[in-house]
Amino acid sequence: MQNLEKIKQQWAKEWPELDTSTMMLIGRLQLVHKQMTTRMNQTFRRFGLTDAGFDVIATLRRSGPPYKLTAGQLLEQMLVTSGSMTSRLGRLEKQGWVCRLTDEHDKRVVWVQLTPSALAMSDDIILAHVETQKQLLAHVHCDDRRQLTELLARYFDAPPEDGANTTPDLT
Repeated sequence: MQNLEKIKQQWAKEWPELDTSTMMLIGRLQLVHKQMTTRMNQTFRRFGLTDAGFDVIATLRRSGPPYKLTAGQLLEQMLVTSGSMTSRLGRLEKQGWVCRLTDEHDKRVVWVQLTPSALAMSDDIILAHVETQKQLLAHVHCDDRRQLTELLARYFDAPPEDGANTTPDLT
């Protein structure tokens, strides 16, 4: 955070009339994202996963029994490209986390399902992830978390100027 304040001071000296408030906000959001991503990735690595792999497992787990979705349903829920999904599924299949099953009624449909061992491990992984998130936000009062959540929700309520869909996967 000291670097951000230094940057703000430098701009104030160099260009006093420049409004740097957006720089300061976005800079802080970037730092928060980096810190949180680093800590959550440490948790995922304890289970031999990446954040991408965790996203797939969490999406399948929250889908409920029988913990399977088509690749298309995964794409819809996770908002990633089909090439990215193919790569994720390939890695998870090699690791034994998921299996792909051809639909018995329509051979064009492929289901992705958590393996029994992945299902057994999924609760531990998800609980560890939630605990990491709690630790990351432990110093932020619950009322402040609620208010920040509401403020950030407003950002997504307004469509971006370029028309791109910016809704993240929230696993």
